Amino acid sequence: MTSSQIVVVPHTHWDREWYEPHDVFRLRLVHMLDRLLGMLESEPEYRFTLDGQAAAIEDYLEMRPENRDRVVALVERGQLSLGPFLILLDEFGCDGETIIRNLELGRAASTRLGGTMPVGYLPDMFGHAAQMPQILSGFGIRHAALWRGVPAAIENHAFAWVAPNGDAVRCEYIFDGYGNGLDMFALPGQLPELAPDYAARTASWYGEEPVMAMLGTDHSAPPEDLVEVIRDYESRGQEPQLVIATLDAHLARYATDAQALSTLPEVRGEMRSHARGNLLPGVFSIRTDLKAEMARSERALTIAERLDLLYGRRDHRAFFDTAWYRIVESTAHDSVTGCGVDATAEQVGTRIHTAGHIARGVIDDVLHELSSSTTPDRHLVFNPSGFTRRTQVEVTLHGVGGSEPSSGVQLLAPLPTVLGDEQMRTDELTRILRRIHGRELFGQQINGYEWGEQSLRFRVAESPTGVWDLAAFTAELEERVRADADGADIWHVETIADPRHRALLAADVDGLGLSVVSEVTAPAPIDPVQVTADSLRNGRLTATVAPEGTVRLVTATGTVIEGALALVDDGDCGDSYNYGPVDTASAVAVPSSVQTSVLEEGPLRGRLLIRRVYELPERLGEDRRRSASTVPLVTETIVELRDGEDFLRVSIDYVNTASDHRLRILVPTAGTDLDRSRSTGQYGTTVRGREAEGGWGEFPLPTYPAYRSVSAGEVSVLVQKLTEYELVSRDGADDALALTLSRSVGMMSVNVHPLRDEPAGSEIPVPGAQYLGVAVHTELAIVVGSDDATVNRAADLFRLDPLVVRGSGASDRTLPVPAVQGATAGGDVILESARRVDGMAELRFVNYLDEERPLAFAASGEWTRTDLAGSAEGITDVVATAVPGGQVLTIRQPLESGARR
Repeated sequence: MTSSQIVVVPHTHWDREWYEPHDVFRLRLVHMLDRLLGMLESEPEYRFTLDGQAAAIEDYLEMRPENRDRVVALVERGQLSLGPFLILLDEFGCDGETIIRNLELGRAASTRLGGTMPVGYLPDMFGHAAQMPQILSGFGIRHAALWRGVPAAIENHAFAWVAPNGDAVRCEYIFDGYGNGLDMFALPGQLPELAPDYAARTASWYGEEPVMAMLGTDHSAPPEDLVEVIRDYESRGQEPQLVIATLDAHLARYATDAQALSTLPEVRGEMRSHARGNLLPGVFSIRTDLKAEMARSERALTIAERLDLLYGRRDHRAFFDTAWYRIVESTAHDSVTGCGVDATAEQVGTRIHTAGHIARGVIDDVLHELSSSTTPDRHLVFNPSGFTRRTQVEVTLHGVGGSEPSSGVQLLAPLPTVLGDEQMRTDELTRILRRIHGRELFGQQINGYEWGEQSLRFRVAESPTGVWDLAAFTAELEERVRADADGADIWHVETIADPRHRALLAADVDGLGLSVVSEVTAPAPIDPVQVTADSLRNGRLTATVAPEGTVRLVTATGTVIEGALALVDDGDCGDSYNYGPVDTASAVAVPSSVQTSVLEEGPLRGRLLIRRVYELPERLGEDRRRSASTVPLVTETIVELRDGEDFLRVSIDYVNTASDHRLRILVPTAGTDLDRSRSTGQYGTTVRGREAEGGWGEFPLPTYPAYRSVSAGEVSVLVQKLTEYELVSRDGADDALALTLSRSVGMMSVNVHPLRDEPAGSEIPVPGAQYLGVAVHTELAIVVGSDDATVNRAADLFRLDPLVVRGSGASDRTLPVPAVQGATAGGDVILESARRVDGMAELRFVNYLDEERPLAFAASGEWTRTDLAGSAEGITDVVATAVPGGQVLTIRQPLESGARR
């Protein structure tokens, strides 16, 4: 049986920025929407779905504010559907909290304009994250609609999409893509033949249920005569019937309760199948600086919000709103992915940077207020993690001479004391006054000065002591100038800082806590680091550098990892969407030189520098073979072990010198023939097999995204940004996790690709994506032989560095009382967000494990559990509440009446 009705859903898929930067596309968007508003107003039967992202209408109204009331009227009449997202994101290109803020911003923007489409419309994302059904459900959204990533087992137009915690939404599968209805209207006058043909071709998917035909594509304008064409078709009285609807109006006919969903096929968790659409997984490894800046700014914002919630005294709401907007708009699936042109990548990078700058501004402001609680010889340490920790903070210590510091202090390097040393004529002395700003000189505070026989010496330090009288100094200087009528005498002018060292101080800090520490009170090491010329060791882990520059890891329980941190460079004939392999014999894996040196000797932190040079083929030739000419790639890898930590921190730096290649770092797993890996990110844990499902026109490379960590065998790798990884086999050696550090290509898309049948876009040169001369920096950490709960806790501590500020007060005072008291996590559930919202303190937690765990959060007062939209769901015991596996849990508590906001 074929369906008796086809529902036509007019829409456009508006990539906000891609092969053109944002403002070029916006001009086209404005002209298209100018026309659309007139069409909808003149044709009451016309309906239009504006791509599920409110940014499109906000971009329009920024240029056409006078049309706001027209938009509201169309939305309220049901002719125009907006939202619920602010931007159609790449679901793997940001963290889970950013996805939540995306929906917050999108729903708020749409609501201001008359209403929000209650459908999680995800038409063109390069795969779908496991927790999206739970996030949608948390906002009361029970429908989803999408295309890419759906597994081959789905043979129906609808299925139940289930999150790790069991939350489910009804998912409408847009098979054949979001332009699947275009063919019906491609030939003028042929609709009477093409509509029945379309119904027959889709009968296996829909049966007797209405067929959904998406009428629109990338940057398309709606057909002006659509209503007239369908009226003419309907006047013939033939089947199937054609009707026009918005996406949400069509899907509203389907029930989404548990009973209805139980009758549908089920897909659990992540969807990354290549069976019926290209996933284009190479976007995870291109322009890795964008991924790094996205994650860095996300972390900075979440840290700023935590600090502001607990100790902020000023109103920072507008700053946070602005920063989150910039972060969210940069998560678009052609933005943070880096698969657009160079101009787009530059604009996205700048936008993300500015969000991080706002976060830093808030942090600096709150820390400055807190610094008055203690004196300049002490430091305040804030722990943004929910977990109590032993940590180290890097500070500047004054007055460190030949005496041995206490055991809780590790001196790093002396700082220059001579900040200025010059000869000046008398008639030039007044220039000194222009350098002095109040009490500041060369970034230090003036604490004294001495006039000598034609000499002047300033004494400066980071913190002021005593009295500084600028007027008196000015009078003295001018007197000396007047005494030399010719102005020709030569003066020796010096600016001398107090003796200073960069140093590490150990500190014990509660979760979300403040601690005061100094070189006198810093606690002694609990597990001191010992360093030799080629090794780091504490009581939990030993790391030894081999002659070829790899690292051998041995845990206290005897687990051994051989050959970690090997680098392998392959040629790449692909583009920004897909890696393109070349002759494997051309891979470079052996350095031409290796040097290892000690940077820091413990006991709080030990560091070794491994400097490796590789001779890489300079580029690919026209025959797609790597060139015989080579260029040196100098890599500097720092391995670091800290007091009390059971994981090895690693940073890798290089300036890229070659074109058309992919550089990966290998971490062996202490296992062979492993059948799976586990990855965390987007507020969930996903288990993946060794092979990806294929079936479409793209070879299913088993490369996957990790945002927090990836584990296989006995090893887990903690990452600081979206990182592409693959679990690889090696002849005669353990399987290894191969993590991509960078991938260099010269085309946005190539027409002919060895792993893809069709182009992913236009063949546009993107020389910036070759990364020539670009400094690449990657941070990761290796955990050996630990369970998932331990890895999740380590990942949280690894990504959330403590904040430190020097005291500025005249005396020690009692530390300020935080807005939420005693807020410390004590179990396996991770604190992910803490902020002020609507006069409430809001905390969000995630259980990344499969099994239920107690919340185990110590915080005073009564807390209410809410959904993601903030609607109350009941009082919660923050210590004993059971958090199901995979659950995202949000709780709120009113702030005291005297508190800000």
